[in-house]
Amino acid sequence: MKRVVSAIIVFATAAVAVSGYGQAPTSGQTNFSGTWKLMSADPPVPSGRGRGGGGGVSGPYADTMLAQAPETMTVTQNAASITVQIGASKIVYTLDNQTTELPPGDVMAFKSRAHWEAGNLHLHYKQGMNWGRDVLTMSGQTLTVIRDLESGGASTTRTLTYTKSS
Repeated sequence: MKRVVSAIIVFATAAVAVSGYGQAPTSGQTNFSGTWKLMSADPPVPSGRGRGGGGGVSGPYADTMLAQAPETMTVTQNAASITVQIGASKIVYTLDNQTTELPPGDVMAFKSRAHWEAGNLHLHYKQGMNWGRDVLTMSGQTLTVIRDLESGGASTTRTLTYTKSS
């Protein structure tokens, strides 16, 4: 009897641990849709491109999804995907924790994946030797993004606070 109870407890614990991982958002999960304007970056971004911060800020990636602290971003979300646009760069994440490559099979493809974890939306992205992760949370009209970036061995983590544009 103890073995049966132990097996049920182990199974139930494992089921709870994976139940929220890699699933599309439900009606109770946050919708991040909107145009967002940067209010603050902590630590502040050094002035000038490519100075003192690492994390994909120089070269062709400085004004893309790998920007240290984008001034604005537009987010469109539905039950199966989320689209994030920063400047002219736009990426669609599927909310199933599956990796998407654009263009497929290209060594320099932009690779992305997204998943929900503990009510937060995690967006992972990689291009070449540059990678990043954004963890999105929202409170009222304030979007907080914890942005981890790494490029060529240099890394940075910033807390970005955005407010919804009218």
